[in-house]
Amino acid sequence: MKTALALAALVFGITISHVLAEQPRSTPPATVFESGETQNTLIELFTSEGCSTCPAAEKWLSGLKSNQDLWKKIIPVAFHVDYWDRLGWRDRFAKPEFTARQQRSAAAWGGDSVYTPGFVVNGREWRDWFGGSAIPKSSTRVGVLRISLGDGGKLSATLFRRQHNRRL
Repeated sequence: MKTALALAALVFGITISHVLAEQPRSTPPATVFESGETQNTLIELFTSEGCSTCPAAEKWLSGLKSNQDLWKKIIPVAFHVDYWDRLGWRDRFAKPEFTARQQRSAAAWGGDSVYTPGFVVNGREWRDWFGGSAIPKSSTRVGVLRISLGDGGKLSATLFRRQHNRRL
């Protein structure tokens, strides 16, 4: 539960001390943050410093920093894989865990190989990033997370389904 609350605070971009500092001492804070009804889109890039075509993919991913949906509807992450290291192109950011993550993703969609640059969007292979295609958006309805910051910094979280208005 503590991990979920800490993650929720991070996702909503709050820090308890900052919010409390802005509240007058005589008035108890009453701040509520609530997620959207649909799943965010997770964009994973598997890359390597040993890959000659990866800089274009990394530039594309970096271009998302000006996207109005960044951290609200789309979550981009980059993982440096280590399988290029065996070919003599050592990547100082590579981790075997990232290679394993890419292999698990490929296995999940029935892929028989991994490559760089490799994009995965919401757990599915995505090859259209270079063609100017729009980022696939999720329309999957998920539970809504509500975080409340109450009296004296008390933090509470509730997860419920919007369509049934019931707690999970």
